[in-house]
Amino acid sequence: MHKNESPMTKLDKYIILTFIPALLITAFILLGIYLIVDIFQKLDDLLALESQAVTLALNYYGLLLPVMIVRLFPAIVLIAVGFVLVKLNKANELMAMQVSGVSMYRILLPLFAAVGVLSLMCMGNQELFIPAFADRLERFRTITFDESEIKDLLVEDESNSILLRAGKYDIVEETMHSIFILKGQGENRLTTISAKEGKWIGDKTWYLTGLIINNYEGGKWIPPTETEETYFLETEIGPEDMREGERDPNLTSLFQLWKLAKKNPDNPRYPVFFQTRLSYPFIAPVLVLLGVPFIVGFERLRKNLFLSISVLIAVVCGFFVFNIFCTNLGTTGNLHPVLAGWLPVMIFAIIGFIVLDWTKI
Repeated sequence: MHKNESPMTKLDKYIILTFIPALLITAFILLGIYLIVDIFQKLDDLLALESQAVTLALNYYGLLLPVMIVRLFPAIVLIAVGFVLVKLNKANELMAMQVSGVSMYRILLPLFAAVGVLSLMCMGNQELFIPAFADRLERFRTITFDESEIKDLLVEDESNSILLRAGKYDIVEETMHSIFILKGQGENRLTTISAKEGKWIGDKTWYLTGLIINNYEGGKWIPPTETEETYFLETEIGPEDMREGERDPNLTSLFQLWKLAKKNPDNPRYPVFFQTRLSYPFIAPVLVLLGVPFIVGFERLRKNLFLSISVLIAVVCGFFVFNIFCTNLGTTGNLHPVLAGWLPVMIFAIIGFIVLDWTKI
C-alpha cells in the first residue's frame, strides 16, 4: 500500500473487499435456490426426455444463467449490502468508524458506488450478452419444456416489400404452414403467393412448396394464375423474426424493444417493457436506499442477521409486487407506459428518502 494513500481510501477498499465475498455468497445461495425450484417445476418434462435429460438441462440452464442473474440482481445486491453492514456492526467496526469521525453516509458511499457500477454491468449483460444467445436459449426451452408451435404470425420485410402471414410456425423444425405472401414488384405491381409449407434453408431463403401465384397491376389481376411445386423465397425474414413477437422480453435488447414498440403502435405491451428496461439500472440503488436505513437505523436489526435479511427480502418482494401491478396496468392500457415503467422506482425512491430522513443515520 502506498504511503501517501489516504485513510478514507483504505476504508473504501476495506468495505469493498468485505462486500465482494458477501455478494458472491449471496449470489450462490439465491441462484442455487432459483435453480432447484425451477428444476423441480420442470421435473416431469426432464424425466420425459430420458437419456437426453442431462445434456439438454445443462445446455438450457447454462444459457439461462445470465437471465437468472438479471432477474435476481436487485435482491442479491441488497441482501449482500445487508450482510456487510451486519458483519461490520457485530465486530463493532461501524461504531469505531463513526467514533473516529466518519459519518454513516461516508461509510455507505463505497457500497452505493459498487451497487451503481454493478447495475451498469448487469445492464450490459442484459443488452449485449443475453440477446446474443436468445435464439439458442429459446430453442432449448422449446425443445425441452414448451410447445413448439406459434400460430397466426404476421411479419414484414420492408427492404424487399414482403408481407408474410403464416397460419402456423414450428420453432424446432423451422417450418411454416398455410402461408400467404404479398410481394411488391415495382410501382403499381403486386404478387400474391399462397403456399402449403415453407422450410428455412438458410442464407436468407425459405423453400416453399405447393404454390399458387397471382400477379396484379394497378389493382387488377393479370392472368393466368400460376401453379408451382417449389419456390425459393429470398427475404430478410428469418427464424428469429418469426419468434420475435413471442419472445420473452427478458431476452430482448432495449433497441429490439424499441423496434417492436414502433412496429406495433397499438400494442401497449412493448412500450411498457421498453420503459421498464430503461428504469432497470435504478432498481438496485433504490432498493439499497430503502433497505439500508432499516438496518443501520434500528439497533435490533443491526445485530440480528436473520431479522435484517427478512426485512430486506420484504423490501424486495414489496417492490416487485408493486412493479408487476404497474406492468399489468400498463400492458392492459390502463396506465401510461412511462408511468408503468417508472412509477415503482420513483415511489420507492421517495419512500427511501423519507425513511432515511426519519432514521437520521
